[in-house]
Amino acid sequence: MLWYLLGAALAGMVAAAIWDVRRQARERAAASKARFEQLFKEQVSAAPPPDSPPAALTAAAAAARPAPQASPAVAAVAAGDRFLGQAETVIYGLLKTGMPDHEVFANVMLASVVSASGNGYQREQQNRRLSQYQIDFVVCDRDMRIVAAVEIETASGADAIGVRRFKADCLKAAGIRLVRIHAASPPRGDEIRALVGVDLPPPSAG
Repeated sequence: MLWYLLGAALAGMVAAAIWDVRRQARERAAASKARFEQLFKEQVSAAPPPDSPPAALTAAAAAARPAPQASPAVAAVAAGDRFLGQAETVIYGLLKTGMPDHEVFANVMLASVVSASGNGYQREQQNRRLSQYQIDFVVCDRDMRIVAAVEIETASGADAIGVRRFKADCLKAAGIRLVRIHAASPPRGDEIRALVGVDLPPPSAG
């Protein structure tokens, strides 16, 4: 009799546990359904009328998004700064006028003109140092072969002299002609070709 009572009690506890689990599952399903219906209603109420034209939809979406704020620093550089200073602009004009059959590039990284030697860590260190310096102008022929590097002479100090010597040594090792032009007394347009070492173009036929 005792075993029968214990078995009945255990069966009742199991049945109660199963019923409670099913009840909780039903409650969770009902809650999920209620949340979904609420979200669906919000989406429907926020959407524009179905007969709205595409232009109206685009305008509504644009108005809902906050306008991007331009960075003051970027705007100032784009609007006010010149790519080349006054002296550089004059020399660039002389180079282009004197050698219209050549390409002239300004502010070229030294690492783009000469190649580092060695390998591994040594080559990486050399490339980093070369990337710290620029050549004022690089003159190329129509096939993009480098004809000469042009540097504008400026006021010299101990640091400037060291930089000039380093760039000159790199260009010499690469077999690239280096031309120095004084901004205060630039050459005439007809002297540019001879200074850079470019022959006169052949006369056109006819």
